[in-house]
Amino acid sequence: MSIIWDSTSLKEIANAKSNRKWKATGLEIDSRKVKKGDLFCAIKGSNLDGHNFIKGAMKNGAAACLVSNNNSEFNEIAFVKVNSVIKTIEKMAIEARRRSKAKFIAITGSVGKTGTKEMFRTCFSKITDIFASQSSFNNHIGVPVSLSQIPESALFCVLEVGMNKKGEIKKLSELIKPDLAIITAVEQSHLQGLKDIRNIALAKSEILYSLPKYGCFIFNKDTNYSQMLNDKAIKLKINNIISYGMSDSANIKLIDIKLNNNVYCIKANCFEKIIEWEMPAIGEHWIHNSLSIIAAGFYYDLDINSILSGLSSFKLPLGRGNTIKLSIKGNNYWVIDDSYNSNPASLSASLKRLAEINNKGKKIVVLGDMLELGEKSLGLHKSFKKQIETGQIKVLFTTGQYMRELYKIIDKDFKKYHDDNLDSLVIKLKALIEKDDVVLIKGSNSMNLKKIIKNIMDEKIII
Repeated sequence: MSIIWDSTSLKEIANAKSNRKWKATGLEIDSRKVKKGDLFCAIKGSNLDGHNFIKGAMKNGAAACLVSNNNSEFNEIAFVKVNSVIKTIEKMAIEARRRSKAKFIAITGSVGKTGTKEMFRTCFSKITDIFASQSSFNNHIGVPVSLSQIPESALFCVLEVGMNKKGEIKKLSELIKPDLAIITAVEQSHLQGLKDIRNIALAKSEILYSLPKYGCFIFNKDTNYSQMLNDKAIKLKINNIISYGMSDSANIKLIDIKLNNNVYCIKANCFEKIIEWEMPAIGEHWIHNSLSIIAAGFYYDLDINSILSGLSSFKLPLGRGNTIKLSIKGNNYWVIDDSYNSNPASLSASLKRLAEINNKGKKIVVLGDMLELGEKSLGLHKSFKKQIETGQIKVLFTTGQYMRELYKIIDKDFKKYHDDNLDSLVIKLKALIEKDDVVLIKGSNSMNLKKIIKNIMDEKIII
């Protein structure tokens, strides 16, 4: 692996003081994930201080540690002293972007950011050398960290960009300086800070400000305020604008989807050329996201057949709808792990996917609150009454203050339970699971529904 940072380069860009010479082939902020040769960055967070995990990082093979504390025990290891670890990482990100020869792709949207990024990783890696940010590294810490990790060999770099309030995407986009920008969707999320969907659209459109006029903007023609996004790109004189979706005016138009033997057979019109491919049955919303990958491949003049081949082998990121085959009392059943995040658009898509599954057992749903929806929280949660009652669901579990209100108004005569104690909830859940059941578990990350996943996983086979 090539060297991405060393004692000399950090001294030049951040006046960092190293106690000895060192070279790093990677960068990590989680001591548990440190690999041999990494630079471990000891970030001080609101809950945890990375300086407390230096010994673990060194045990895992860190080449050096970036620190802001003065501590005599650091003299036993290679360390780099700075005033602020986070500000130093930002300087590293700026330098990494300046020196990189890669083409930069930035993705934002209310839903679909991480999945679309992972599709890029799967599809483009069949053609070229691509670097993609890990997990959901899309905030004021994650984006600079991702930029600082870029290897010299990368020809493409794809990063996701998130936000909770106005101005955040603008700042992160200025750091990334993308050649290509994608907006996957404008939906009801982060309403607590932005109040309405129009403000969300305006916040997402900030990604366009750092896009050069010769760059490319790819957007979902079917989403809210899509015309406003298109008009804004035109006003900014962006030369290349590509739309995708089911709209007749979309440049890449989804024509047909058929589900055969748990495989989607898909047909689309790509700039007047018919293309066809297959994808695993992971939910139709993932098919819509895949159109943006095809659009990017078209823009960069890459081999579309290789991209379509990549889509056929795509697997969902953990916690975002991946299917897990489990066994309880000798009987197999399936869990759809959608525990990482939830908002009205993604919950509706997940319930629709569950309804499409043809299983012999029961359909069981475990729902946690959708967070950051502000004053509309109660109404948005209760709006799922009809979809729950008509979705072939046999057992419903809810947890959280807003899901409790949904639970109260469900009229259909099926088993339903509300429990804010996850330990108690999982006991009831396991008692009801039988052969060939399918269990959907979905809620915002802070609801900690991954605790249920961990508890029920006796035997795990991801499919």
